[in-house]
Amino acid sequence: MVHSSLLFKIDSRSSLPINVQIKEQIKWLIGKEYLKPGDSLPSTNKLADQLSINRNTIQWTYSQLKDEGLLTIQKGRGTRVADKDKIETFKRQNPHFTFVEQTIKQVYEMGYDAENVLLSGLAYVQLFGQPLEKKLNYLFIECKTQSCVFYLDEIKRMAAPNVHTIDMSSPEDILKEAIRNADVIVTRADLAENVKMLTDIEQKTVISVGSTKDVSLLLNMLRP
Repeated sequence: MVHSSLLFKIDSRSSLPINVQIKEQIKWLIGKEYLKPGDSLPSTNKLADQLSINRNTIQWTYSQLKDEGLLTIQKGRGTRVADKDKIETFKRQNPHFTFVEQTIKQVYEMGYDAENVLLSGLAYVQLFGQPLEKKLNYLFIECKTQSCVFYLDEIKRMAAPNVHTIDMSSPEDILKEAIRNADVIVTRADLAENVKMLTDIEQKTVISVGSTKDVSLLLNMLRP
């Protein structure tokens, strides 16, 4: 499906650079499934003409999104949204779009300027950092051997309640969901490859108990 550039709008008075405005709009449209895997985007020339901006700005924006794995750029085929697996990974890692949509509606209902609120939020994070430190979610898979149980008990003692256990005999959909929700996965060395094959875990730490290197990594996590 080819999408019209009318999907995109820019505000020359905004504090945000034009390339950032377009980039974040494309991410939003992908995150909310208005743009789907394989959909075509307007050519750089067409979009630049219709938005009355420099073609290089569009080209740079598309290239950034390509580097982030959200777009593909091929000679003769143009610019398209990446394949389903990459987009599903993006949506899992960025589940905030609906929350933002609801928040912005509340901002308008209260009579505030949405951009000022968002810029103030950015300033707050830059000044004071994240208000709450995110706790890691640990998932132990088939943790039944003595060494694995030791690490499980230590992590539970220091990181509870963000610790979960599951067996390989669990239904595949439940097992995959548990892995997707985990930040750190701990399993036996002989199961590590099978675990990696179950789902996309590029952004996750996988620790196989039985490997000296991986056990050292786990011990470092246990240290205050």
